Amino acid sequence: MRLRFFLLYFICISAHCSFSLSGQDNVRIREDRKEYVTYPYSDANPFATFGKIYPYYRYDGFASQSEIKAWKIVELENEWLKMQILPEIGGKIWSVIDKLSGKEMFYGNNVVKFRDISLRGPWTSGGIEFNYGIVGHSPNSSFPVDYLLENKSDGSVSCYINTLDLLTRTYWTVEINLPADKGWFTTRSFWHNKTGLSQPYSNWVNTGMKAKSDLRFIYPGTDVIQHNGERFPWPADTVNGKDFAQWRELDFGSSKSFHITGQHAPYFGAYWEDEKWGIMQYAERDNKLGRKIFSWALSDQGGIWEELLTDYDGQYVELQSGRLFNQNMVTSSPTPFKQTGFAPHGTDVWTEYWFPYRDTDGAANCMYAMSVLMLDRVYDALDGFQVAAYTELGKLYFKRGDYASACGYAGKSLINNQLNVEGLQLLYLSNKYLRNDGNAIEVSYT
Repeated sequence: MRLRFFLLYFICISAHCSFSLSGQDNVRIREDRKEYVTYPYSDANPFATFGKIYPYYRYDGFASQSEIKAWKIVELENEWLKMQILPEIGGKIWSVIDKLSGKEMFYGNNVVKFRDISLRGPWTSGGIEFNYGIVGHSPNSSFPVDYLLENKSDGSVSCYINTLDLLTRTYWTVEINLPADKGWFTTRSFWHNKTGLSQPYSNWVNTGMKAKSDLRFIYPGTDVIQHNGERFPWPADTVNGKDFAQWRELDFGSSKSFHITGQHAPYFGAYWEDEKWGIMQYAERDNKLGRKIFSWALSDQGGIWEELLTDYDGQYVELQSGRLFNQNMVTSSPTPFKQTGFAPHGTDVWTEYWFPYRDTDGAANCMYAMSVLMLDRVYDALDGFQVAAYTELGKLYFKRGDYASACGYAGKSLINNQLNVEGLQLLYLSNKYLRNDGNAIEVSYT
C-alpha cells in the first residue's frame, strides 16, 4: 500500500508532538569551585588498625554544625543536560539537570552532609556514586580521586575519574561522557586486577532518586533476591497486599533492599507519575546483572536519616546497578547467587547509558525500545514495541528538523499497525515541511 500525504490532512488536526530537541551541537567542559553548606568529618584516627579496611585510616567524628566550603567541580554541558562532578568526593556525579524540564535527574542534595555510613566512615547522599572493590560505599566514595578532562574528536567531552583501591590492589577508571548532540550521558567503566591473585569482586553504581509518593520503580522482573539468596515475588506482595513497585506502598516494616531478577531486560528506571517525568538506565544485560532498590523505612526509623543526611531536600531512595545478581551474604553461597572472584590480571569494561524522558502517560517497555533504536540497536526492539519506538524516534527527528528521517521512521511505525494515528500524523507533518522545500517523498509501509 502506498500513501499520498495530502490525503492525511484531516488526521493532523489533533497532532501534538511533545518532545522538544533541536539540532545545535554546543557542548563544553570546564573546572570551577562552588561553595556548599558542608558538615565536615574529623581528622582520621592516626593509627591504621588491622582488619577489613587496612591499610586505610578510619574517620569517626562528624560535625553537627555546618560551614561553607568551596568544592572543586567539573561541569559538562550541552543543549539538553548540565552535569556537575565532584572529584574531591569520590568522583561522584553530584548533579545532572535535564534542561528541557529544569529537573534534577537524580537526588539533588544542596548540602554536603557527611555521616558514618561508608566503609571508612564519611558518606553523603546525592547523585551517582561509583563503587569497586569489596563492598558498596567503598573506601574511596567520599575522598579525592584522580581526574582528567578531554575534548574528544567526535565532538563529545569526557571527565575520567580513577583511583587505586588499596584493599584489593585493583585499579578502576570511569569515563563520564557527554555527547555534543544527545540528550543522554554515558559512564564507561574500566576495572583491572593488577595483582597475580584472585581478588574480591564487587561493583555497584549507586544512584540517589527523590522519594515522593508518586514515585514508581520501572524494574522488569518477576522475583526479588535478598542478600541471603532467598526470594519472593516482584512486584506484587501477596502477604501484605502491596505493590512493591510503588514507593509509597513500602510503608511497613524496616528499610527495604530488593534485588530484582527474572526477566532478561537491559534497563531499569524511575517514573514520577504526577510530573509525567522519569529517568532510565540502559546497559548490555550481561554486563549489568544486578538491579537493586534500597529505601529507608517510611517510618521514623528511616525518617531520621533524612535529618542526618540533608537539611531541606527530603528523603531519597537508591537505584543501583551491579555486576553480580545481589549484594550477597555468606548465606547466599549455597544458592545460585554467589560471590565470585576477580581473576588475576583480569580486566572488565562496560558502558551504561543514562537519560531522562518526559511528557508521557507512563513508562513501559516502549521506553526501552526507543532507547535501543536511538543507540542503533534496532534488532533489540522486538515485537509490538517497534511501533511505539519508531514513532517516538520519528518525533525526535521531527523536532530536530530532520524531516526526511522523521518520514522514514513514521513509515516504519506503520508496518505493524497501519492505524497508528501518531505515525500517520507524523508522516503528514514531516512531508508538509519537505514539500515546502520541494523535497516531498512517498513512503511505503507494506
